[in-house]
Amino acid sequence: MPQAETGELLPKMVQEIQRIEEDCTYSCKGHFNAAEDWKSWNLVLGLPAAVVTALAGATAFADQAFWAGILATIGTVLTATLTFLKPSDHASTHKSYGDQFLGLRNAARIFREIELVSTTEQDMQALKKRLLELSVKKDELNQTAPVIPRKAYELARKDIEEGRHRHAVDQ
Repeated sequence: MPQAETGELLPKMVQEIQRIEEDCTYSCKGHFNAAEDWKSWNLVLGLPAAVVTALAGATAFADQAFWAGILATIGTVLTATLTFLKPSDHASTHKSYGDQFLGLRNAARIFREIELVSTTEQDMQALKKRLLELSVKKDELNQTAPVIPRKAYELARKDIEEGRHRHAVDQ
């Protein structure tokens, strides 16, 4: 590869890997926020369902059929909602994708900070290949990941703009 081409390509590679890092930062933060929201829904629905169902059973033994029926109905509605929405599954899925985007962001940062810094002309083809692999991985994650809810994304954007995603060493 001619020297002029290498000199022109390296800054473009740096820009592209920075784009990947930025996309991954927003995606991982958004997924982590969505996971927290779903985890909260699991508690909001699950804990009352368990308590109300237990109270319904206790009330039935106390010969309070009316209240036992009301509590059993409430418990059934909460449990059915919990079963239908599956908040723990959603929380798990978003957490998993958050972890994957975070891992990709870390790999991209290492690529930019370490691999690209020590570039020689002989390395350029391997580095281009590595950059394309990271880009493909990001695209694959984007295609398979669930949509980040708007609220979770907005919170992620706010946190990122306020610098809450940076390591102390990077500040």
